[in-house]
Amino acid sequence: MGVAMRGIAILVAAGVLVSACASQPKVAAYKVPDTVRTDCYTVDLFDNFPIEEPAPDVPAEYSKFLGDWAYGAWDNKWCHDLRITKVHRDGRVEMIDMHAPYAPFAQPATAFKRVGRIGEDGKLRFAHGVERRTYEVVGDKLVGTRSGLYGDLHAVLAQRGGNGIKIAKAKN
Repeated sequence: MGVAMRGIAILVAAGVLVSACASQPKVAAYKVPDTVRTDCYTVDLFDNFPIEEPAPDVPAEYSKFLGDWAYGAWDNKWCHDLRITKVHRDGRVEMIDMHAPYAPFAQPATAFKRVGRIGEDGKLRFAHGVERRTYEVVGDKLVGTRSGLYGDLHAVLAQRGGNGIKIAKAKN
């Protein structure tokens, strides 16, 4: 192979390499918000949804999810609260999921009863429609990830009123 042919082969190979690199999507690093938004407000719950004391056989790693988690905002924009009212020994979780209205997504204020499950990895998961949610307790915060119609969103929630929560005795 002559010098000219080798030069052309090198240029073609370099062009293919540059083209392949240019076509790779750029993935931006995402930093989960490390603060809550104390100015966030979702909805008033007019019904009483007490947080029930867990049964003695409920693992402590499940009980730590109990509480009135507030001041969260998906990607620091769309306000979100989560009142976790009951955990069961099998990892099943009962909750009220609340959101403020959010014009960019044409979303009204909402409050829904939901049921989720804490998995072996210690994370709470539930789904509704195409939306998938995952929460984990990190220190004294509840860190959430939401994926679905609106892409991947992240929020950090704190206990309303600080770290202390009032727990009602379960009704038998």
